[in-house]
Amino acid sequence: IAFCMANFRFTFQRLSASLISLPFVLPSIVVGVAFLQILPSNLHRTAFALILAHVYFNFGFAARLIGAQWLQIHPHLDDAARTLGASPLKLLTTITLPLLRTSVINASLIVFTLCFTSYGVVRILGGPSRSTLETEIYFRAMQLGDVSGAMLLGALQIIIIGALFIATIRANRGSSEQTSRPSISRQKPLRATKQRLAIMLVILSAALFAVAPVAAIAIRSLTSNSKFTTEAWQTVFANPEIIQSLGKTLIFAMITMTLAPFLGLICACNTIYGDKRLRFISGLTTLPIIISAISIGLGIIITFDTQPFDWRGAKFMLPLAHAMVALPLTMRIISPVLQSIPDSLRQASSVLGASSWQTWRNIDLKIIRRAVISAAAISASVSIGEFGASSFLVRRGAETLPITISRLLSRPGDSLQTQAFALATLLAAFSIATIFVVDALADNSRQQNSHA
Repeated sequence: IAFCMANFRFTFQRLSASLISLPFVLPSIVVGVAFLQILPSNLHRTAFALILAHVYFNFGFAARLIGAQWLQIHPHLDDAARTLGASPLKLLTTITLPLLRTSVINASLIVFTLCFTSYGVVRILGGPSRSTLETEIYFRAMQLGDVSGAMLLGALQIIIIGALFIATIRANRGSSEQTSRPSISRQKPLRATKQRLAIMLVILSAALFAVAPVAAIAIRSLTSNSKFTTEAWQTVFANPEIIQSLGKTLIFAMITMTLAPFLGLICACNTIYGDKRLRFISGLTTLPIIISAISIGLGIIITFDTQPFDWRGAKFMLPLAHAMVALPLTMRIISPVLQSIPDSLRQASSVLGASSWQTWRNIDLKIIRRAVISAAAISASVSIGEFGASSFLVRRGAETLPITISRLLSRPGDSLQTQAFALATLLAAFSIATIFVVDALADNSRQQNSHA
């Protein structure tokens, strides 16, 4: 997929890229619900189902990360190798793969981390028979009351992921990958019929794989007892508890989409503008990646369990936890744009008599505005679909949509199951809107840069 996206130009390329990226922004509980629907019942609660669901969840992200680096490879390197008689396989092994080494390693590490800390997919699709560290932490803390055992498992998880991050950073040292996009695009139009068919088959298959589970959820939400009906949707919008859950979810999302980009912007500014001694802030913001959402929820409960700071049931703790989960993403969306601003622009503004605040407001803020909006959209998506920390912090009467979906699925009755699929469809629709907004902003930013 990365090869097709990075080396060829074809119709509906942006739409295809957005669709392939869709699984990665879907809430984990939606992915679990989707595979409950599309897989036969004899594959439920199996290792195959869990592996397939996690492949679905991460393949688009890996393709886009590797494809983005592939675009940085200058096409003249390929041309020179072919002139010297290199075969396509030789070109791949001697030039392309070495230049993609860092992005492949980084993608592998992130995918491993996401699978290792997966909670929603395992809880919905795996059930009690397929326990992982994440589900075991929750089970011990909330069902058995064994907080010490849960903390021990959480510490073990952090040590393993932290060790992998350190090993990856050391392995990536000295990398010679290009970091700026070449002036000549390596994307070529499709000409040969066989080539066009092969590329389009790959892209269409990937897009279908990404869309099919979401479509299955939507269809299931309109089906009850093998008959078409909108009863579940009518019930969803008439049920006071579900309406309250939807309202709470939107409120938490609005708080998160304000708080997380604000904190991410502060951290990015301190890292880029501040003293070198403040560079450690960048490392601190990666902690929510190393520490899973389940461990964050457990940590909040343990930390704020004593008066006068017994805030375990406080409503503000949930959006705060969501902001912590979203913070690494927001900072890494804003930081590269902030870092790419030429110092000459700031110097020219200072020469013209602008203060530091005026320079930042009129130059930096305008340039990073789209990145901040993208960070806000991603933060809202994270909040709406967050399931791990919410499982610890949500209280009765303040449930979020993922918690409500889990509760409905755990109850017998086709009507309740259909309502769960309707709510999952709502979550998926918001995620789809998010990815298209972010991609549209990114494309507009690239067009402005190219005109500049």
